[in-house]
Amino acid sequence: MRQNDSRLEAPSAPNVVQGLGSLNYVVPTELVELPSKGILYPSDHPLYNKEYVEIKHMTAKEEDILTSLNLIEKGVVLDYLIQSLLINKDINCKNLLAGDRSAILLNARMNGYGADYKFKLNCSKCSEEIEVECNLAEIKNKEIDASINDSGLMTLELPKTKYPVTLRFLTDHEEEVLQKEIEKRKNMGFSNESTTIFLQFIVISINGVKNEGNSLVEFIQNMPSLDAKYIKTQYAQSKPDIDFSIDFQCSGCGHPERREVPLTAQFFWPES
Repeated sequence: MRQNDSRLEAPSAPNVVQGLGSLNYVVPTELVELPSKGILYPSDHPLYNKEYVEIKHMTAKEEDILTSLNLIEKGVVLDYLIQSLLINKDINCKNLLAGDRSAILLNARMNGYGADYKFKLNCSKCSEEIEVECNLAEIKNKEIDASINDSGLMTLELPKTKYPVTLRFLTDHEEEVLQKEIEKRKNMGFSNESTTIFLQFIVISINGVKNEGNSLVEFIQNMPSLDAKYIKTQYAQSKPDIDFSIDFQCSGCGHPERREVPLTAQFFWPES
């Protein structure tokens, strides 16, 4: 939504770039609809119960961020980009939910380089590499799952043990910490513990027993595989996010597929 029309929140101070003489430029801003609708954030978070977040259009400053080899090598270039685009500087990009972060990046990409996006995929049937074109403007937010309550938590009944389990959704930073912990365990010589570590991160309580300290570690480690798989599946399906899946047809063999749009380097560094 273009900020020159109407706002859903009180307007912030305009982003005026002071130039020489009459060369003053007001940087346009957008209201980005958040997949989480703000209900998954704690009450002290700037986006608590906020359905939209305001960002500015990319400028030469953001272009410098995107082309910074130092930021690219450190793997933080998109963090710096998001932080630069946010109008409300009280928002820490590290504390954004992953789906809300994706929504900001999608909007910024369309404002900066347009909605047309070309990428290459290998057909799952004939393995031929094909070029796919998509209109990013057609990509929509997933609907909030009905099992998510007003506190941003999700409660399920496990299919095997029949215990009620309450889950929380991870921020982008917490997902990074999760992956680092999994890699750390692997490097220490432990077997693959990705499922148990993931469950320890997202489980709030099981059958009324809160996950405090190590209170649920033993139960999680011995949880029936049917219950563990159910939690992982429901979390992935219910997680507020962007639906990046599109339909296309292989130009070689004609095989139809539905695949995720890959967010590769070319997403923000399109080939000219």
